[in-house]
Amino acid sequence: MKTWTGILLMIILAVATISITSAARTMNESQKQLNIDDQSSQTAAVSASNIETMNETTFTTKETTPIKEEYVSAAPENENVRLYPMKVEGSGYLYNGMTLEVSGKTREFAEWQGEGGTYKPEVHELDLNGDGKKEIVVLFTAGHGTGIYLGEAHIIDPDTLEEMKMQSLDEIVKQHVKSKVRVAPDQIDVDVTVDGVRSDPSRIDGDTSGGLYNEELKFGGVTYYSVENGKLVVSAAGAYGTGLYDGDLTFAYEYKDGEWKASDLKYSTEEYEEEYYESFD
Repeated sequence: MKTWTGILLMIILAVATISITSAARTMNESQKQLNIDDQSSQTAAVSASNIETMNETTFTTKETTPIKEEYVSAAPENENVRLYPMKVEGSGYLYNGMTLEVSGKTREFAEWQGEGGTYKPEVHELDLNGDGKKEIVVLFTAGHGTGIYLGEAHIIDPDTLEEMKMQSLDEIVKQHVKSKVRVAPDQIDVDVTVDGVRSDPSRIDGDTSGGLYNEELKFGGVTYYSVENGKLVVSAAGAYGTGLYDGDLTFAYEYKDGEWKASDLKYSTEEYEEEYYESFD
């Protein structure tokens, strides 16, 4: 009798132990899962926080990267027309691309490469052709050196911020100018005709041995663009040799047949002294 009672008691204790162990194991598994879920939630929260912070930092950086006032050119006719570099290199002396802003609208011109500093670009808003609608004129220096000055000009439609077609200097010279350079010992003669009108011939005296001379005047080595009396005017020096200039071709742009073309062309001669070359250094 005692034996059966003992055996029954042992069975009851074994079943109870198994139940307690199973419950404990279930509780441990639940706690582990809870810990995993908590860690996952914390990780997700940290990740979300990092992303939000990163986005905020990126946004803040973008918003707080100012264009230095010294790099901004404003139109004297309208302060809401501004020009500034996309990227500045060489301690502010080279503008790698430029942004044009007109009354809050902006457009980037990555191909515009110009100088800054004392050669800071200009921007103007004026009615060039007298039709009652103002155009945007951008002027900058593409490069300069001894005997070289590479001015550049662009005319922009203020509504679309698209460049308007302009006749190039090469096209203008080809269409309007004929010239001849004759080289003799110690003497150079230059003849120029503009639109059929012959200018006074030039004679340059000096040693011509060993020099490199052109057969006709070359234009483009020294070219100035400026806004004068409501017009975009150009002065381009004619070179009879490398770094050797005889005179200037001047003209203004006017709008004809959907394109800005040269008008009022004139050629005038003057002596280019040494100080002239030094002014490009």
